[in-house]
Amino acid sequence: MRFEAVPSLAPTPDLPAVCSELPQPEESDAALEAAVNYILDDCFFSVGQAVYARKSLDHPALIWWRDHFRVKFLHSLRRSGNTWLQDRDRVTAVAYLLAERAVRHAGNRPSIDRACAMKAAADVEAYCAIRAGGRRRGAPADSASPMHAGYWCLP
Repeated sequence: MRFEAVPSLAPTPDLPAVCSELPQPEESDAALEAAVNYILDDCFFSVGQAVYARKSLDHPALIWWRDHFRVKFLHSLRRSGNTWLQDRDRVTAVAYLLAERAVRHAGNRPSIDRACAMKAAADVEAYCAIRAGGRRRGAPADSASPMHAGYWCLP
């Protein structure tokens, strides 16, 4: 039996010393789906806190919001990577704003229907479009200019 010599795995110009320097595979669709489900759950917990006992939320309104923001959040995850831990406080604050706008659009009605949910989403997206101007694409998390959560709900 003959053994071949194994080349050394010591760092060389052709072999980076740190694995993080190697190209990393993109997150799988399953990982992104799991992340977006967690993010949506977190956001709608904030919505529930904002609405609380003032109004009920019609099921079609909730389903519309989840479907609508799922697409936007998945797009954001694919475009910018998963920055949820850095953006969580700002995004859940925007979810709170979404609920406040929906309550306002519902007026004296006892519940938030799909039409009110859609109007609130349009209000929040207009706000997000303005706030997203402060985030430069690819800006590092520790950038001197503050990051805004507005880019999460952009198309």
